[in-house]
Amino acid sequence: METEKQSPTETKRRSFNLRAKLILGFAILSAFVSFITARGMYTNLQGQVLSEFKNRALSIIKVAALQQNGDEFVQISSAEDPLYEKFRLQNLKIRKSDPDIVYVFTMRKDEQGIYFVVDAGEKGKENIAAFGERYTDATSTLANNFATMPKGVVEPDIYTNQYGSFLSAYAPILNKGGAQVGVIGIDILADTILQKQRQILTQSIIIFFFALGLGIFFGFVTGNALTEPIIKLTQSATAFASGKLDERIELNTRDEISKLAETFNGMAGEIQGLVSGLEKRVEERTSDLATRSKELETANVRIQRRAAQFEALAQVTQNITAIRDLQLLLPRITTVISEQFGFYHVGIFLLDEINQFAILSAANSEGGKRMLLRNHRLRVGEEGIVGYAAATGKPRIAMDVGADAVFFNNPDLPDTHSEMALPLISKNIIVGALDVQSIETAAFTNEDIQMLSLLADQVSLAIENARLFDETRKALSEAEMVSRRAIREAWSRLPEQQKLLGYRYNVTGATPIREPIKIVESIPGKHKGKQAETNQAVVPIELRGEVIGKLVVQNPSGNQWNEDQLDLIRAVAERVALSAENARLFEETTARAEREKLVSDITSKIRSHNDPQAMIQTAITELREALGASRVEVIPQSVKGAERNEA
Repeated sequence: METEKQSPTETKRRSFNLRAKLILGFAILSAFVSFITARGMYTNLQGQVLSEFKNRALSIIKVAALQQNGDEFVQISSAEDPLYEKFRLQNLKIRKSDPDIVYVFTMRKDEQGIYFVVDAGEKGKENIAAFGERYTDATSTLANNFATMPKGVVEPDIYTNQYGSFLSAYAPILNKGGAQVGVIGIDILADTILQKQRQILTQSIIIFFFALGLGIFFGFVTGNALTEPIIKLTQSATAFASGKLDERIELNTRDEISKLAETFNGMAGEIQGLVSGLEKRVEERTSDLATRSKELETANVRIQRRAAQFEALAQVTQNITAIRDLQLLLPRITTVISEQFGFYHVGIFLLDEINQFAILSAANSEGGKRMLLRNHRLRVGEEGIVGYAAATGKPRIAMDVGADAVFFNNPDLPDTHSEMALPLISKNIIVGALDVQSIETAAFTNEDIQMLSLLADQVSLAIENARLFDETRKALSEAEMVSRRAIREAWSRLPEQQKLLGYRYNVTGATPIREPIKIVESIPGKHKGKQAETNQAVVPIELRGEVIGKLVVQNPSGNQWNEDQLDLIRAVAERVALSAENARLFEETTARAEREKLVSDITSKIRSHNDPQAMIQTAITELREALGASRVEVIPQSVKGAERNEA
């Protein structure tokens, strides 16, 4: 199938896209470089201008500080003080000496904070700070350096408010002794520096766009230089793909694209040579595929057979693990194995108690069932491959039983031509053997041996589980019998011990029954506790299968009980049985605890003496009091006729 030839318009569109990508790449690169350059230049020049402005402010504030008389400054006490006016006029000259100086002011500090002393402004102006007015919005530079200010400090940044942009500087006012008595501050208008910064920003933007334009221009030129040979390469490749196998590319750029064209031409020649011999190779491959197809069919049959065996193993495992009764399990195993694997005969042999004979315990074939009736058995290690497997614990195969002189011919299974016996091993102990027979000669392969070995393991596990289940069931049955006997004996002794036959409940309350009463027995039927022909319902009180009493309910209205009422009486009888048993167990536990306490007390009293005679006397006295006996004797067993201790 030929590849659809692409139009020159589509080729130009792709080449234009590549050219646009190159132009965009150069533009982005130039924009990035220009931005970094312009930003660096702007930041550097801006820092220089700001540094020069700060140096200017620092020089002005130092000169202004030298003009302040600290000894007179500390004497200013109010705005009416003549010294106040002297300092105001003096600082006003400093302010007017430079048009950029906006404010000149002096400050002092007390316990409450910083306050203004003299503000060198025109009188009557709103922005003049009064004497003693608190400087509430002092900057951190002023607040932190007020008491320990060096010769002069400048705010790190220009600040802007509604009156404009300013830069503040401060210097200490010293007395003749060199001690600091105040601080003078100036605010310098910073519009000039901002104007210079804007000029620098404008120049940086111009440089940025100029460099961006150069990048776009060089990107356009470079894109054309790179895309023209690529267009030729694409057109030739498209023609070659459409079926023109003699198409070649001619480029003289002497770069990587030229090498790519040479590589393409070499590849095209090789492909043309390959295509010319393709038909011959297709014929050869077709012949090989036919041969391999037969091999794949054979392998597929083996795979399907293997999958069927695994499915059969799963089904066998599911069937044999669902049965717990060994008498039902073994015949079921033989039937399922025969059905799923298609064997003629399947038998299970189990060893006797002394491991002398392997006894046939289950079989699926008619001949096997006849062998079961006559109690067929094989001597372990001496008769047949079953005896061998049961003795050695290894599987054994006979491909043709009739032709093998080692094994005997079985008249009950005359059609057998292949037989395999696998040992049944549970917990590293041989418990029997699985006998599988087929009517085909050489019916078993190595894969069959592996699969049937897995199956034998499952059968061994199922037999072991069935045996354990049977043992558990017998143990549970014996435990239930012991429990029922204990319950029966305990409740049979209770009336004699407590001299009580039961309780009668009526509207007046509960009264004990001391004498036997006549009870009309229930009519036997489907449910326990059917009512008699009278209005009396008798329900047995059962505890774990043992009847420990009867619940007799009399209907005061004289009517017979309905089925719902009888169900309610039966439910109450069940609760009565549980409650009565709990009460009896509690009494036995309490009595046992009292006996243990009494024995402990007697033992403690005996151990309180070191004299053996005193210990014996204490034991006799305590036993007589505890048992209420009139006579207690201690007779040594080893000495005949010895003197007796009695009390």
